Amino acid sequence: MNWICIGVAALAALCLYLASPHQTLWRAALRRRAFLRWLSVPLLAGSVASAVDAYGGWCGVCITLSGCMTMLVALPYVDAWYRKGGRHAR
Repeated sequence: MNWICIGVAALAALCLYLASPHQTLWRAALRRRAFLRWLSVPLLAGSVASAVDAYGGWCGVCITLSGCMTMLVALPYVDAWYRKGGRHAR
């Protein structure tokens, strides 16, 4: 159950990252920015709800936030690695 909660939280973080204008992982996602931002909310809420049900209040919130924050930190590095030599900053 722990990995499912972390995976759903990671999907919510991926939706948030793909909705940001500076990402280059998937350019077609920029046309669906509003939907991706909307989708991240129920994904994160579902992850919190399932983790709280399985592990308790604060432990479930910490599990969900750990998965979400890890992805939010890792995705810009994946994006930079995917570009390989492109412009990094303006």
